[in-house]
Amino acid sequence: MNTALPRYLSIISTLLFLSACSAVRDTSDRAYVYDQEHSIAWNIINSSGMDTYRDAQVTPSQKLMYSRTDYDFSFPELRDDNLNESSLSLTPLLQYIPTGMGAEDWQSDGILAWIPTELASSPEVASQILSDTLEHAVLETLKESKKVHGDFRKGEGYNDYLGKYVFQVNASRYLAIQFADEYAGCEVHNNKYFDAAIAKLPDCTLYINFHDPEKIVRTPDFISKNITGKSYLIRHDGVNASFISPIYRQITSRAKTNAVRLNYAFAQQLSRHLPAWVIIYISPHEDSGMPAVALQAGKVHFFIRSE
Repeated sequence: MNTALPRYLSIISTLLFLSACSAVRDTSDRAYVYDQEHSIAWNIINSSGMDTYRDAQVTPSQKLMYSRTDYDFSFPELRDDNLNESSLSLTPLLQYIPTGMGAEDWQSDGILAWIPTELASSPEVASQILSDTLEHAVLETLKESKKVHGDFRKGEGYNDYLGKYVFQVNASRYLAIQFADEYAGCEVHNNKYFDAAIAKLPDCTLYINFHDPEKIVRTPDFISKNITGKSYLIRHDGVNASFISPIYRQITSRAKTNAVRLNYAFAQQLSRHLPAWVIIYISPHEDSGMPAVALQAGKVHFFIRSE
């Protein structure tokens, strides 16, 4: 008896079932309830499904200052007329939270996005809109800062059948661009082939990866109100988590803390060119004196609550 055909049909049925399970889900009938006991930064990542991060305990007077959204991460220049580390120390926001064996979502940088459904007819279109939005913002940021840059690279990430149908990993997209930075010692290299010597040099490269949305959610009011009240959610948790790599790497001519500050500065500058429905989450870097933040249209949201 030939058992190959039934086995083949069983595999096809399983793949079709898993494919159906991976279709976009509409959960917009469940609105997120803002927790007044926590910061807007905490509510942003909590509403997205990320592992819950902890708000730093501060005094009422400190909360008034850290609740301001105009904190300026510009570096290395610190303007006297701006709220920055020279006028407001970030030390009270450093938490040094212990973690277990597995990595937590809040330990890495990423993108969160609530793409309005009136702008996109499908998850794939939503991803394309986000990709185009990020590309425009990146190029505007580099133009504004007068940084020489290489070619902008973007496209679809790799995903095999095992990832798609077994682990439910959605299709992904990436954006990457290398730029020059005199302070960091970065140059643009156009070598088509791997060069071990160049690989060891200071590198300023922005790399962003995100996956197609898997669900439609009710758009939180603190993100951005839109016509339909619904949006496609780009996540920073689970197997479909987004990712932003460290931008300033191997900056041997500067202290590590300076490279980290350059990352925060570039991310905030980029955020200023993005709509309110795109959030840049930066993980805590306590060893460099920098806390976790959520950046929204250039505004800074710290993780804080009153003692």
